[in-house]
Amino acid sequence: MPDRLTGVLRGNLDVTGLGALLVVLLAVYAHYDSELFTPASITILSAQFLPLILAAMAQSTVMLAGGIDLSLGSVLALAMAVFAVRAEDGVLLAGVLALAAAVAAGAANGVLVAYAGLPPIIVTLAASFVWGGVTLVVLPKPGGAVPSGLVNAYNNGWNGIALPFVAIALVLVLWKAVRTTRFGLSLYAVGGNEHGAYASGIATRTVKIGTYAFAGVFIGLAGIGLAIQTGSGDATIGAPYTLNSIAASVLAGVSFFGGVGQMRATVLGALLIGLLTNLLLFTGMSPFYQLIVQGVVLIVAITVKTLATRERTD
Repeated sequence: MPDRLTGVLRGNLDVTGLGALLVVLLAVYAHYDSELFTPASITILSAQFLPLILAAMAQSTVMLAGGIDLSLGSVLALAMAVFAVRAEDGVLLAGVLALAAAVAAGAANGVLVAYAGLPPIIVTLAASFVWGGVTLVVLPKPGGAVPSGLVNAYNNGWNGIALPFVAIALVLVLWKAVRTTRFGLSLYAVGGNEHGAYASGIATRTVKIGTYAFAGVFIGLAGIGLAIQTGSGDATIGAPYTLNSIAASVLAGVSFFGGVGQMRATVLGALLIGLLTNLLLFTGMSPFYQLIVQGVVLIVAITVKTLATRERTD
């Protein structure tokens, strides 16, 4: 029984450590914002952080399969642009089209990664320019229009319900359901040992394509969330989400080599990055120094976590 308990604690160490860091950061944040824990503030922050959380979940999904997606920001902007342009024709139709665009882009990336024989980092870097160009065709300049009622409900709550918070809960449930399927198990297997997975009868190429396509669901939802939050679309807004999604995933303990990581930790990692960014804004620090401080904090956090991981494995 003690051994089992120890195993559980070790398996959840990333979640526990990030949870502790989050508590500390929230305490500091509350010093600058006394209304932090009010329903209104929670709703606003969840609306602000939802796109980053979903982007990080998408990146983690790809990394768990042993890949990486440098086109994430471009695909997110594409979904945002499609939704913003078509929202006036009907929100439901716009959402379906935005999701379809993101999933199709993800599947195309997966096909290239699976069959090109090139490292995912090269393939998706090239794809980022392709999807960025497509986005500019869809929306050459910032614009589009999302119904004001939807924007207000998303940012300020609907009948006392924080819709972004509900969305986060639903996508975690979706991941939990997919994680226990044959595809979810195969995803981890391919990331952990691709050759071993292939020898076991797993269609590794199919899994890779499915992984990038499934990540496209999260990316599409992130783009839709960002369009609703801002009330419009912008073809150039996605770039920061690529690097921040990778940072959140690594901070959460998702391995670059695949097969290791928990989505709960990824959500916490994204929250930490979002809160840290806001906290630096509260201090009045210059945006140039904010980037430096944010980068240093992330490097230190990742280094400490890596050293702790080595201690556990020694």
